Amino acid sequence: MYERIEWQNVPDVMAREDLTGIIADAIRDLYVMTGRALQFSESLFVKDDDLYLSLTEDLLLDEQEYVLVTAEIKFYQKVQTSVNQLTSYTTDAMALTHGDKPFANLQQTINDAKTKQKMYWFKMSRYHLPTVKGV
Repeated sequence: MYERIEWQNVPDVMAREDLTGIIADAIRDLYVMTGRALQFSESLFVKDDDLYLSLTEDLLLDEQEYVLVTAEIKFYQKVQTSVNQLTSYTTDAMALTHGDKPFANLQQTINDAKTKQKMYWFKMSRYHLPTVKGV
């Protein structure tokens, strides 16, 4: 995930614990979205204090990609909250325009990631398309 977000400016330094926590949230989201909430347990995570180290269950490649893009969305939404108050304004001395541009740019990044998330979801047809038995 770090390689996907490393060039994004953030208002505060994000620790490894923050990033692994976002990934853990995305894994929880995967279990809910795929109808496997009853199979999920926090004990699936290997943790060291607040740092998530690994998942004891292997995820398929499409599930991994879904988790990563979901984590990206969560990350960008968190960054977006720091810039969503920026606006354009004018005073007698100067005019500042496009102060809200970072918000718009982040929103487009989030929208693009959500499009990818939907694409991965539809690729995981085993979770949302009915199967025909006996064929």
